[in-house]
Amino acid sequence: MNKDDNKDSTKPMSLLSLILSFMALFVISSLLFLPVDHETRQVLIGLDFLICSVFIIQLTIDMIRATDRVQFLKKHWIDYVASIPLIEPLRYARIFQILRVILLLRSSQNIAALLTRNRTETTLASIILLMVVLMAVGSSVMLFLEGPNPESNIDNAGDAMWWALVTISTVGYGDHYPVTDSGKLLAAGLIVSGVGLFGMISGLITSLITSPTKQQESRSENKERLLIEITQHQTKIIQRLEAIEDRLEQLEKKT
Repeated sequence: MNKDDNKDSTKPMSLLSLILSFMALFVISSLLFLPVDHETRQVLIGLDFLICSVFIIQLTIDMIRATDRVQFLKKHWIDYVASIPLIEPLRYARIFQILRVILLLRSSQNIAALLTRNRTETTLASIILLMVVLMAVGSSVMLFLEGPNPESNIDNAGDAMWWALVTISTVGYGDHYPVTDSGKLLAAGLIVSGVGLFGMISGLITSLITSPTKQQESRSENKERLLIEITQHQTKIIQRLEAIEDRLEQLEKKT
């Protein structure tokens, strides 16, 4: 398969793009059509910026890997337009990406086998998706729980997003923290999730370091093929020698 087609092949990152595209459309629809308050709007804008950043990074990596970058840009320029943050109506261009991925999924016969075969990419896609979901849910719910409390130090969207990021990363600066029981319970769940998330990251890094490269796998396959050919050749030589011995024995008996 041509590297130019890596964006248009059914892969775990394509599934991630599909899920995030739906999330982006939901966020933008809420910003444009729902009567949300200022703080909720700020959380949604932060989430939209995070999703757009993932899209831009993914597109940039695909463009770098493509052999014909001009052709890639001609084909995916609308994806770049749909990934520009802070211009909310442009995000509806994500519909084209959703339709493209759905068509790819329809052409794929076994999604489970696909995810199992591309374990590294599946792990990476899962990490990115979990991080986005944890940031979105954690900051939104924490702001809802802590915002009305006069003793709370998490009283705006920026504080909530920062708290969620610090908690997921298990850094724990302590500049923002929950004061309500429900907020502390949410924080505990987010901490446990963050530990699991970074455990996945550690496992991914270990897998990348220890797993053989394609070049090493190719060399190993070539060695195995060469050993098989040598063994077959030795077998033929032994068979010929045995045939020569039989003929010599027959000649000796005649003489």
